[in-house]
Amino acid sequence: MNTNIQSKVMLCSVTISTWVARRFDGKATEEVENKHHAKGIGRFNKRLLPENSPSFGEVITIAGRIRKYFYDHSLKYDQLGVRLLPTMIYMDFADKMRSLKDEFDLAVSVFLTDYLDLKERARAELNGLFNEADYPTLAELSTKFGVKMAVLPFPDANQFGVDLPQDVLTTLKSELDQHVLASIATANEDLVERLYTAVSQMASRLYATGNVRLDVANNVRDLCALLPKLNFSNDPKLTHILEQAKTHLAVHTGADLKESRVLRSQVASKAHEIEGLMAAFMGITPESEIESIEQSAQLRLVA
Repeated sequence: MNTNIQSKVMLCSVTISTWVARRFDGKATEEVENKHHAKGIGRFNKRLLPENSPSFGEVITIAGRIRKYFYDHSLKYDQLGVRLLPTMIYMDFADKMRSLKDEFDLAVSVFLTDYLDLKERARAELNGLFNEADYPTLAELSTKFGVKMAVLPFPDANQFGVDLPQDVLTTLKSELDQHVLASIATANEDLVERLYTAVSQMASRLYATGNVRLDVANNVRDLCALLPKLNFSNDPKLTHILEQAKTHLAVHTGADLKESRVLRSQVASKAHEIEGLMAAFMGITPESEIESIEQSAQLRLVA
């Protein structure tokens, strides 16, 4: 096992808290059940804010952006809510998270300013379904929003110094070493799966005979820029795959590919070849066997 792994990656969690702005209404549920003479047919969850609530919508949108950024820049780990964050990107990651948190906090403050007005609009829209008890006070509501990031060291069996009998400790250290190896394998598969999906889509669209968009080319370019920074284990096969994708696929923009049928043919063939490398790395068979460009119909691609 690479004894330097602990210096190259850490555990990271990002917790995003928001108000759900919905509430189960037992009275409305009972009315529906009585009307249809059927018990347990469903649950009525009412929306507590007007459908058009831009300030609340902005909070939810930014929360989604934070979640996506976290998942895009980290790797799978076998603990719920915890992911692997390579130290190579930590500084940029932390800076971006601080910026996103500032956006989130500002959006929350705007929503809190609008809250009482939105509540009155909801009173009119909900009519008889409005219930004052469903709504937190401003002070209570302000505590329901937040973004928290936490980092911890990656497990290291050599630092596992608990007070236990030596034979038990030896067994636990061995199990921890196996856990570390499995975690690295899981992270590497996560990394390859992302590129595999993008390259497969790229190959399919370059071989397509109908009207397709070439935004997938730019998706591959973005991944080829990001994924090497996530390759904390420096696995040789994985490094080779990333280098092949960068050299043969990422150098071409969607505009380049649109202009040249010959280039599309060459890149499609190379994408299919790299797709095979990734499938072998993951121990799977490519989902679809794409025909060679010589056997396919004329390519027609529209941006």
